Amino acid sequence: MADSYYQGDYIKHPVLYELSHKYGFTDNLPESALPNRLEEIKEAIRREIRKELKIKEGAEKLREVTTDRRSLSDVVSIVKKSNSKLAELKSELHELESQILLTKGNTVSNGQ
Repeated sequence: MADSYYQGDYIKHPVLYELSHKYGFTDNLPESALPNRLEEIKEAIRREIRKELKIKEGAEKLREVTTDRRSLSDVVSIVKKSNSKLAELKSELHELESQILLTKGNTVSNGQ
């Protein structure tokens, strides 16, 4: 029975469902709590972005002072991974912000 509930959630809110599971928000919420959950996930993504920016900044500083080729290669790899992760996080944040706008629009139209 729980599986059908999760499938229903996925069909109604696929972005929310996927991001909720990715960031550890797996409890079932009533529809009325959806806006709060969206904001919680948004803050979790922003924390991840801040963390990744610090990693990238540290790696770029290392790249500036690294002299041997192997270390430079490792640092460049870290910067590339960090850039990729940042792009993914920013994409998730954009998707989530779109979902928030849709949810707010549905709440306004349903409330009238």
